[in-house]
Amino acid sequence: MGEQGTDEQSASPDARLRTKVLSVLGLVVVGALVAYLLIGDGPPAASRPRADAMSPSRDPSPHDEGEVLSVETIQQSQPTGRWRAQVIGRSTLLRSGERAPLDYRRQPTTWTFASESCDAEGCTGTASSSSGQVFPYTWDGRELVVDRQLTDRSTKLACLDETGDPVPISEAAATHTYRYSIGSFAGSANRLTSRIVIEISTEFSGSCRATPDDALTYVEDQVLTKLPEAD
Repeated sequence: MGEQGTDEQSASPDARLRTKVLSVLGLVVVGALVAYLLIGDGPPAASRPRADAMSPSRDPSPHDEGEVLSVETIQQSQPTGRWRAQVIGRSTLLRSGERAPLDYRRQPTTWTFASESCDAEGCTGTASSSSGQVFPYTWDGRELVVDRQLTDRSTKLACLDETGDPVPISEAAATHTYRYSIGSFAGSANRLTSRIVIEISTEFSGSCRATPDDALTYVEDQVLTKLPEAD
């Protein structure tokens, strides 16, 4: 799915999400759907992850849920320095109701964390990516919440006829809206994982029509792994 080529939005033409949309005349939508936001393309929005984002498997937290953490513990346990960020495909849901596994690992980027302040509620700061993006974050001693944009919309996409020739957009087109559910990161001191769920809705115009093979949902994990400190 998503951010193809890197774990964040980039200018790479390979970063695409492909769907198949047929018309009754055999037209198909060209699969040129850029979906970078799961890793944060564009200015980050101060939005919390939706509660319905599915949870990935995670390493156990070093702190019990009921334990009250001191400011010192929260500050010392927050992510610092450089981390490897990578998106891993998990599954997709098709319009037919079929679920299909996804098996890919996007090219990783590097996030560098810089803390700004800490109190009894947690720590705040920024994560600067090697892609050029900067994400605000909060850390409560157990989970990392990274603020990112949660919606995206494609331009009108042209269709191809059954011979593979393009059809004018005025005759057949589709527009996709992507809605991201990005869960908080949790795990261990050296590895944090977040579940990303991308829901796709499509508006058709002209001769383009939906088919059972259309992807409605993509599920991915984004994994942060601590990198050694530079000498």
